Amino acid sequence: MLKNYLIVALRNLSRQKSFSWLNIAGLTLGISSALIIFLVVRFELSFDRFHTNADRIYRVLSGSPKEAILEDAGTPHGLREVMSHEFSEIEKIAVAFKVNPEETQIEINDNITKEDGIVFATPTFFEIFDYDWVVGSPESSLSEPGQVVINEQLAEKYFGGDAIGKRIIYNNKHEVLVSGVIKNMPRNTDLSMRMIISHATFEQSDEYDKEYNANRNSYYQTFVLLKPGTDPESVNAQFPAMIEKYQGKEIAASYMSHALQPISEMHFSENVDNFSERSVSKEVVYSLALIGLFLLVTACINFINLTTAQAVKRSKEVGVRKALGSSRTQLVKQFMGETALLTLFAVLLSYLITVNIIPYLSPLFNISIDYALVQDLPTFVFLLVTAVFVSILAGFYPSIVLSSFRPVTTLKNTLTNKKSGGLGLRKTLIVFQFALSQVLIICTIVVLNQMHYFNTKSLGFVKEAVLTLDIPFTRSERLESFRQRLKEHSAIHEVSFSLNTPAATINKSWTYFGHSALENNLPSEIKFVDPSYLPFYDLQLLSGRNLIDSDSTELVVNEAFLKTIGIDEPDKALGEEVEYYGTSGTIVGVVRDFHSLSLQNMIPPLMLTHNSDMFRKASLKIDMTQAGAAIATTEEVWKDLFPKQYFAYKFLDDDLATMYEQERNTSRLLSIFASIAIFIGCLGLYGLISFMTVQKEKEMGIRKVLGGSTQHIVYLFTREFIILVSIAFLIALPLGYYLMNEWLNNFIYSIELEWWMFALAALSGILIAALTVSYKSLRAALVSPANSLRGE
Repeated sequence: MLKNYLIVALRNLSRQKSFSWLNIAGLTLGISSALIIFLVVRFELSFDRFHTNADRIYRVLSGSPKEAILEDAGTPHGLREVMSHEFSEIEKIAVAFKVNPEETQIEINDNITKEDGIVFATPTFFEIFDYDWVVGSPESSLSEPGQVVINEQLAEKYFGGDAIGKRIIYNNKHEVLVSGVIKNMPRNTDLSMRMIISHATFEQSDEYDKEYNANRNSYYQTFVLLKPGTDPESVNAQFPAMIEKYQGKEIAASYMSHALQPISEMHFSENVDNFSERSVSKEVVYSLALIGLFLLVTACINFINLTTAQAVKRSKEVGVRKALGSSRTQLVKQFMGETALLTLFAVLLSYLITVNIIPYLSPLFNISIDYALVQDLPTFVFLLVTAVFVSILAGFYPSIVLSSFRPVTTLKNTLTNKKSGGLGLRKTLIVFQFALSQVLIICTIVVLNQMHYFNTKSLGFVKEAVLTLDIPFTRSERLESFRQRLKEHSAIHEVSFSLNTPAATINKSWTYFGHSALENNLPSEIKFVDPSYLPFYDLQLLSGRNLIDSDSTELVVNEAFLKTIGIDEPDKALGEEVEYYGTSGTIVGVVRDFHSLSLQNMIPPLMLTHNSDMFRKASLKIDMTQAGAAIATTEEVWKDLFPKQYFAYKFLDDDLATMYEQERNTSRLLSIFASIAIFIGCLGLYGLISFMTVQKEKEMGIRKVLGGSTQHIVYLFTREFIILVSIAFLIALPLGYYLMNEWLNNFIYSIELEWWMFALAALSGILIAALTVSYKSLRAALVSPANSLRGE
């Protein structure tokens, strides 16, 4: 029996090649999209869940008691010792300190280079997390100063695999020997260390402060493994008492707070630093999963429309089979079998497409899907479930419709629209299908406009034609020599030194400032700059003067700073004393607000002061028509003055663009999936217009005999579908508005939703539908009346 069903199914599919390929194309697009989204979602949700004790591993966050949610992963150096003594609930505690990549270089075999993923870590870090050791162990390889562990990739790259005992010089000051090699970490981790220096090495440096105090670095992070059965909230409840014990009541009440964050949530903390510099919100992940489901359902709707459009053509086949004794159950099995066969073919095709396009998706969307995910059991289970889901959803209704035909009706050619499944349900499905497509179009238009806003909005400073360099810690005299030699070249107009640029993705410095008008200290961003910084970046002074060229305690503050301390006029702030970093500074100038953070954030209170010991960035204003010569000159001067330092440069506008990488990826994904949804919807329209032209074949013939023009017939068909698409848009409008309004609320600075965005979405959907329907209806309208009325 099964063999007979299979043979019949293959014959029918072969006989209706265009119908079969249209169905396969729609299903393949829908299933391929769903499979790719499944892999992406699964990849994002799997970050650091593979560790054996992942459910008991937590990261310690820091902040102020005034914050509802703590958003700093940095912890004081002395926290590890304090927590190990104060909390009996902790089984193990470890520290990992990722060094700032902008301030880091290594020297191997007399070659100076840069590498990402360099950290200082305690041996217990590798007892909490699962790292596979090729050579060595945490106890022997990271217990002493001067030890470093590298991964297989670096061992092969620099030492041909034989790395044990080899020398590496870190930042021209730490000479370490390779004492162990670990395997490369999988891609789904935010802890992919490539070079791990023993924490004992860091403890010997001047930067290490073993005391527990308020100073912290966002990359100096503390991790704990709780004992089995421990409630993390019980640990959180003890932090205030611990802080009060070691810091005093005032600090505990106003300035410092800690909380535990599950390691599984680290990847989704967009405002908290992690070691991979890449995070994603759960809302984006779940929205992506919903889009995948929508595309799959859309493909099924398309299948239903195309299949029921062929109902009339197969009505006589059903009548003959029933007349010869076939039961309805047998017919349902036959038609479901045909659907399952098409679905199986589409699934196989989708898998092959996905396997081949994954390498191109990674750079396009900044994702790193592990190829092993495509070949493991959960992926094949997903494909099997998808095949069953699609076969049932897409095949059940058409099989019920086709098997319900009565032999007398079908053999007498008296089958009506209603009996063949009717137009009502198909039109409803088309409306639903296009409503989903138009929601995606609306989202795409809004996201693209928000990205355009990010790229074009004035940030309050000059960012074009600015070249930036990471400079070493050196004497101010040498920096001044560097400046003067660079400015001798006609392509380099100005040079400025600072801790960082006006808007920096990393290397920020925050402090707590105090003022007589405030009851408590409040956080402020602080930038260490030279006097040329303000004119270089065209920062506008509202009152007072610029900083002078000395390591003084003068301050220039922004408007947000004044609002925080309750001063409403810039002139009134001049001469005010502000305490920061245990010192006191005098406000000598007020600068207009500029965006020192991304546009997702409010402009924070900001202080600018001069301190040459903190300069880590050189900014060069160059003539872009001579950019090559400017870079060559800079490198030549650099190698002369800093021969032991790695030379690398960036353009500021390119660096700032990385702040909006997730939004850029979102716009790309939406654009692609919206296009796929529209294409699948057009296939559904094609199926419905095919059905209608078959049903109205004689009507068109009569109209033409009575003088109806081809244009009029095309208009009659097109008008009906334009109405359907318009109804779909009316449904999509409030949903699209709600979704995009919620998305834009995530940004402090965003565009306004305007009527033309929705009008453009509606016009796009109507135009695409009109073109699709016009093509098929025009072909039907051009058929000779003699052929369409031949049966009469």
